[in-house]
Amino acid sequence: MTAQIYLQMASAILTGLALLISLGLGNPVRQTSLTEAWTWGLAAQVSWLVSCSVNAFASAGSPLLDQLWLWTAILTLCPLIAALGARRPASRVWNWFIILPLMAVLGWPGFTVICAWPELATLRIQAPACVGFALVTVMGAGNYMGTRFTTPAVLAVLAVLLALLPLTTFLQLDQGSIQVVRAAAGIVFSGAVVCAIRQGLRAGLEESRFDRLWFDFRDTFGIVWSIRIQDRLNLTAEKENWQTRLGPHGFEWELKTSLEQRKSTQDRMEHALRWNLRRFVDPEWIDERLQSPAGEQADESEVTNGN
Repeated sequence: MTAQIYLQMASAILTGLALLISLGLGNPVRQTSLTEAWTWGLAAQVSWLVSCSVNAFASAGSPLLDQLWLWTAILTLCPLIAALGARRPASRVWNWFIILPLMAVLGWPGFTVICAWPELATLRIQAPACVGFALVTVMGAGNYMGTRFTTPAVLAVLAVLLALLPLTTFLQLDQGSIQVVRAAAGIVFSGAVVCAIRQGLRAGLEESRFDRLWFDFRDTFGIVWSIRIQDRLNLTAEKENWQTRLGPHGFEWELKTSLEQRKSTQDRMEHALRWNLRRFVDPEWIDERLQSPAGEQADESEVTNGN
């Protein structure tokens, strides 16, 4: 067997293992409004497994195979875009009014080829369609830049790029090179999935239970929603004269804050956090993070040290 065949087999096996791991872990966002995004993510993983398996065992050069890779790339972007609309109750209609029309626009090059069935022409993505893919990719993956999911987002972007590259008019690749590029795309995507799972299971190192709640929300929903919530919380903090403000490193307390002042501020912080996050997560999701014993001990030590 040649190195090319080994690479194709590896991509099929790794995408399958990544899907099995995801299914085995269950739904990690079941108490949030990201259930639709999780569903899109599973659909994307299934599509990657099918695409990589076909790439490994089917003959190259089939127009239907090009269609499969086009829609695999589109499905990969769907969970990222779904996260941008994950605010209840709008999240219920986000799929119908945003994601499905977006898929239709991005998939238009594929539709034009399918309409000529059974005489299928070679699928090629022209420059305007490439620009559309680039804009959607930047919007979706950019939402997770600076969070714990930065690396998985970058790997997902690279996987989409490799999946689309053989379909563009920028490069003229032979069939062997196309299969290698697609196999590499599958391996990169598998790495993105595994890295995302690992980062999702990683325990936060924040000293405060409020910091843990905040950073879990920011990393889960991305910077678009977290910036909006942060601005609202700081506006409330200014109006109610809190002894802390929410910054890039979490809640930053004023110096020489007494125990009584801290306790009063924490009570108002919890109320404000629950109110502002109610459209995104269930109360149980918040309770799980605010009732962390380690976080409670950290809060007490901060008061004792006068930080």
